[in-house]
Amino acid sequence: MPDLIQMLHAMTGKEIFDHYQLIALAKGLGSQEFHYGNILYQALRIEGEERLFALLELAENTGKRISLSYSALPDDNQYERDSAVLV
Repeated sequence: MPDLIQMLHAMTGKEIFDHYQLIALAKGLGSQEFHYGNILYQALRIEGEERLFALLELAENTGKRISLSYSALPDDNQYERDSAVLV
């Protein structure tokens, strides 16, 4: 039986995204899985489906995870999420 890592490598970006969202719902609020599912959802809103799904496939194939990158807004020194990156 293939392990989870091998199964994720064989999935499309959309399937990987859906997989992490289901785990986030199952583990619930406050869990690391919920936090990562939220990051992926925010990355989807920032980057769009095509870019995020490609990043997810790359992340799974290289053993990395998606993270959000922040940049300072010049007017008020607040931070705004503006891109998804691999870490």
